[in-house]
Amino acid sequence: MTVDAAGSFIVDTGIIIQGPPIGTNTTGQEAQGPHCITGGGKPTDGAGGQHAGHDRGGRPLHRRGPRRVLRLHQHPQLAGRGGLRAELAANRKPYHSDEELEGRKLDRTLTYGLAGLFVVAIGLPLYWLSEPGRQEGAEEDFGRKFVDRGAELFATTEEGGFNCAFCHGGMNAEGGVADYTITDANGQFVAEVEWQAPALNTVRLRYDREEVRYVITYGRPFSPMAAWGLEGGGPLNDQQIQNLIDYIESIQITPAESQEQVAEELADMRELEDEDGRKVYPPSVSDGELLFNLGYESGFAGGAYACGRCHTIGWSYGEKTADGSGGLGPSLRNGVSINQFPGAFQGPVAQADFVCSGSEEGQPYGRQSQGTGQMPGFCQTPEVVSNPLETGEVGVEDEEPSDPDTVGGMLTKEQVEAIVVYERQL
Repeated sequence: MTVDAAGSFIVDTGIIIQGPPIGTNTTGQEAQGPHCITGGGKPTDGAGGQHAGHDRGGRPLHRRGPRRVLRLHQHPQLAGRGGLRAELAANRKPYHSDEELEGRKLDRTLTYGLAGLFVVAIGLPLYWLSEPGRQEGAEEDFGRKFVDRGAELFATTEEGGFNCAFCHGGMNAEGGVADYTITDANGQFVAEVEWQAPALNTVRLRYDREEVRYVITYGRPFSPMAAWGLEGGGPLNDQQIQNLIDYIESIQITPAESQEQVAEELADMRELEDEDGRKVYPPSVSDGELLFNLGYESGFAGGAYACGRCHTIGWSYGEKTADGSGGLGPSLRNGVSINQFPGAFQGPVAQADFVCSGSEEGQPYGRQSQGTGQMPGFCQTPEVVSNPLETGEVGVEDEEPSDPDTVGGMLTKEQVEAIVVYERQL
């Protein structure tokens, strides 16, 4: 390839183009004149007299053209930018020389490689060090999402939820009231009542997650609490129930806060007066009896702290019968507690331990009784053991039960012992 004086690139392709035989008419016009091949004359070459279009042997002569030369001209509009109409293929272009390849280019390539090695050597350990935090952050993000989804389920119907907040006292679930229709054994109408719906901001202080799941799934028969789980005939699947429990856990108060609220409510009950100005609960009424009926008049926490809510018929809608006459829980009257936990000394201790920790499904308690898990623990928060293979729940952390003597639960151990003394007198 060469460049001529005009700036054109000339490429010798080495191709010889074969032309047509000499004398061949390529114009498409009729030949005229004495020297034309088809004319009247018979022209010959001046030397041998052979036909002008043939050699001495009569074979037609062919015109041999010059070597074909390819000229590459710069386009006028591209000349200022070094552009060409055509350029060589990439594999035809000359590459860097050995001096350049083994010089600046090699140094540049090695520099890039060293920089990449430095990034990997520093970045990989940093990633490894941050991995535990990343995993912890992912778990927290899962927990946050579950709580948010549970909040959407817990919200009122107007807000797109399943109306838990409407019955249980708002999104903080501090206790509320639900309308309920009481029927007789034949399903006939008896009365329309306002039923105290318990606070749920203390439910995890007395029930473990599985017990809460059971109540949500199957509901509470003969009360406004319907079954919400698919197994109980409700609309919520297992994941939705977990989200709901996760949200309820997020609004729990501490044992200390719970016990402080109880102390305040006891003080208010002691000051309660009837229409004639007399104390509703004079000093002769024990703390055990007040705790057994905590919130009956005031609606405190929707009766969540009161034993009477489960163990007295009519307690939840303001028409209670004799204390301990039985309801969702068994009757406690006529010496039932003494028969269940016999002994003047050991009996009250065993009964207080049972009320503190609650019943555990399938586990024996008292004398010849077996727990169902429906009796909550009132002065010890329950143990939680994460078991995703059995429960299907993810993101649940293990929890140790609280110490009844030092921490307590919803109530202090002394308050539970006062309740036991009252129950053993029924």
